[in-house]
Amino acid sequence: MGEAISFTLRDLNRRPASVLAAVRRFGRVEVRTRGGEVFTVTSEKGSVRPMGAAGIRAQFAELWSRQKKLGLVPPDVSEDERINRIIAGEE
Repeated sequence: MGEAISFTLRDLNRRPASVLAAVRRFGRVEVRTRGGEVFTVTSEKGSVRPMGAAGIRAQFAELWSRQKKLGLVPPDVSEDERINRIIAGEE
């Protein structure tokens, strides 16, 4: 492999998808900081498997379990419309 493709830390912050696309295409990229440090980003093929719907449900169930242990009481379903209006800035 020849020269590595270089990005700045700002690129990694503002365009992470582009940096990761380059990693996928070229196998590795370098990320340079203003201070002169150089980091190499590489991909480990096969290290991540798609989770699927059952895995996602299990993760959410575990997350809600931890939050309930911390005392979180989720809002009642009847409050959904009001919450949506608040998020939209209408209330």
